[in-house]
Amino acid sequence: MKLGVQLYSLRERAEKEGAEKVLSMVAEAGYDGVEFAGFYGKTPEEMKALLAAYKLEGISAHIRPEAVEENLPYIDALGIKYVFIPWAGTEEFETPEKYEALLEATRRAKTLLDERGIVFGYHNHAHEYADGNDYIGKIVRDAGIRAELDVFWATVAGKDAVAEMRRLQGALAFVHIKEAAAEDPVQNPQPIVGEGAVDMKGVFAEAAAQSIPWAVLEVEHFPCGEEEYLKKSLLNMRKLAK
Repeated sequence: MKLGVQLYSLRERAEKEGAEKVLSMVAEAGYDGVEFAGFYGKTPEEMKALLAAYKLEGISAHIRPEAVEENLPYIDALGIKYVFIPWAGTEEFETPEKYEALLEATRRAKTLLDERGIVFGYHNHAHEYADGNDYIGKIVRDAGIRAELDVFWATVAGKDAVAEMRRLQGALAFVHIKEAAAEDPVQNPQPIVGEGAVDMKGVFAEAAAQSIPWAVLEVEHFPCGEEEYLKKSLLNMRKLAK
C-alpha cells in the first residue's frame, strides 16, 4: 500500500509559501504521492515538473463533477488515476431536481474519465449519514462510481469505520486517513495517526484485505507543526500498513 497526502491539509502553508514548498514538505517526510485539491495556479506542465522534481506521484484529485472537463489538461498531464467528488450538500441529495442534476453531471464526468481509464468516486463527510441516511451508498449505486471513505467523518457520524469499509467492499477505491480526537473531534485538532479515537489498526488491516492501493492522509487541524505531524504520522502509518 502506498501512502499519500491530500494537499488540502497544507492549504495554509501553500497560501503563505506556495505549491513547491508543500510538495517539498510531503517529499521530505517520505510520502509516495499527493492528492490534489486545486492546482495552485500552475499550468499542467509546471505542476508536472514540480512532481517530477520531488519524485511524487499525482495519484488523485478532488474535483466537482461539473469541473472535471475543464481540469482534463491537468488530469492528463499529471497522470492522475483517481478523481473524487469532494463534497455535495445535503440539499443536493434531498431535493429531487438537484439530485438529478448532480447525477447528470456525475455521469457526464464519469464518461470523460472512463475514456481515460480513470476511476471516479465520492468522498464523504458526516452529513451523508445524518438522520439514518446513506447518501454515500446512494450516489455510488445510482451513478455507478466508487467511494473514498473518510474514516474521520464516518466516525464523527457515529459509524464504525472498519464496518463501513466492509459495507462498501467492492466499491471502495481509497481510504482517507484522518485521525479523531476522543472528545469534540470536529473542533479539536486531529492527533497523530494511530494516537486517536479511530481504529487505525483495523482500518489498515481492512484496507490490506481489500487490496486498497493507497491510503491518503488528510488533516483539518494540526496539533503540532506540519512537518512534525507528517513525519510522525507516516512512521505510524508504515507500521500499521505492514
